[in-house]
Amino acid sequence: MKKMIIAFITMLALSINIHAQEMKMTDTNGTSYKVIGSDSELKIEGMEGKIVFLQLFGLNCPACKKEIPHLINIQNKYPDKVKIMAIEVQNHEVDPINAFKKEYGINYTTFSNYDIGYMVRFIVDKSGWDGPIPFMVAIDAKGQVKFTRKGMVTEKELEEYIAKFSK
Repeated sequence: MKKMIIAFITMLALSINIHAQEMKMTDTNGTSYKVIGSDSELKIEGMEGKIVFLQLFGLNCPACKKEIPHLINIQNKYPDKVKIMAIEVQNHEVDPINAFKKEYGINYTTFSNYDIGYMVRFIVDKSGWDGPIPFMVAIDAKGQVKFTRKGMVTEKELEEYIAKFSK
């Protein structure tokens, strides 16, 4: 009986590890984050207790450019509660992304798809994202993915999500 219990616990532990994936993201400033992802979670090291809006965007995307002021305002208004993290998915390298950040006054964390392509593939696999940008993954303070969304999100909608996910 004892051997069966040990075997069961071992099998359970292995199945949990199979379903969770460990990844690493390095932002355009060189800071690295460990990420543990599963079907319903994206736990990003250092983001514990914060709502994370993980945005897929492009430097050449008009809708993405229109959304930037909303993201800047939210990051300014809720620095201790919210973290905006944006992945550039039109295959630009770090230098053009950092120049874009400077031009638009972006105050949130950005990543190049070149450096974290595995993370983008994980998002594609889990969400069914098929390319339209902007695309958002909203993660609550416990690391639970609350929703994914194609298209622009207004500042008012972001504020509503923050209020809802803060409960």
